[in-house]
Amino acid sequence: MMSNGKRTKRRPLPFLPILIVLFALAAVAAAGLLTLRPDWRYLAADAMSHITVGSQSLLEPVSTDSLALEEYSPEELQADGRVTFDQSMMLINETYPLTAHFQAETVPFGDSEVLMNRCLTDAYSQLSQAVEAQFGQSLYVKSAYRTSEEQAEETQENAENAAQPNASEHQAGLALDVYVPYFAGRSFLKTEAGQYVNSNCWQYGFIIRYPYYGEASTGIHYEPWHLRYVGTPHAQVISLGRMTLETYLEQLESGQFYQYDRYLISRQSGEALLLPAEFRSAVLSPDNQGGWIITVSP
Repeated sequence: MMSNGKRTKRRPLPFLPILIVLFALAAVAAAGLLTLRPDWRYLAADAMSHITVGSQSLLEPVSTDSLALEEYSPEELQADGRVTFDQSMMLINETYPLTAHFQAETVPFGDSEVLMNRCLTDAYSQLSQAVEAQFGQSLYVKSAYRTSEEQAEETQENAENAAQPNASEHQAGLALDVYVPYFAGRSFLKTEAGQYVNSNCWQYGFIIRYPYYGEASTGIHYEPWHLRYVGTPHAQVISLGRMTLETYLEQLESGQFYQYDRYLISRQSGEALLLPAEFRSAVLSPDNQGGWIITVSP
């Protein structure tokens, strides 16, 4: 509009106040959703508490010159009463599937018919007892060990999420799908028991195998119900370092020793394995990549 030969100026819109109002409304809406969804609230709090952490290694490299090492053959170590062989640190996925001759070291869990890898039964018993004591809820196993035929059936029924035969940790008995009554799958995280398991399972040697921050390395969406046993201290290093099993194993250089707390950790291959000349106990596990993960308690 023209007035007295001059263009009338429009008053500028108050963009900043509008943005503040919109932000406040979004925050209120988000707060309401988080109140309604305890699983979302848990994830938001967990992400905020680790917002500056990211994936990091808690391991300290140790020079082999500072260690008094001796060579051992796997056969010698098999006969050593201080040494335990298990399958806890095997990487099992589509890139590194189980071989045709693989035999899972499974045993029944307690008096049940549920089969688990023998290396994790005590740890799972302790975890389930802790859940019962703190929350008055029983922690149940929906799925543990599966044969290759059972895994093939699972893949047919759930092609979107189930791994192909020989690419599943369930075939080694190292994976457990857990739940509490009425809350299985993703709803497991809506319970206090589920949130406790997700935050503290590392204390019992387990990791959340497919964490929400690990999809880039695992290729699998977040599964808060899927536990994987890796043992001590690996579970602590992986969980507190915000890593996945893939990224953890990638950082272990062959032949190098690392220290975490009182443990020595080494990834080695070949027919001669190096261990300290004096040690209290050791656990050796194949990595399913042609080598061994050696965990030593000096």
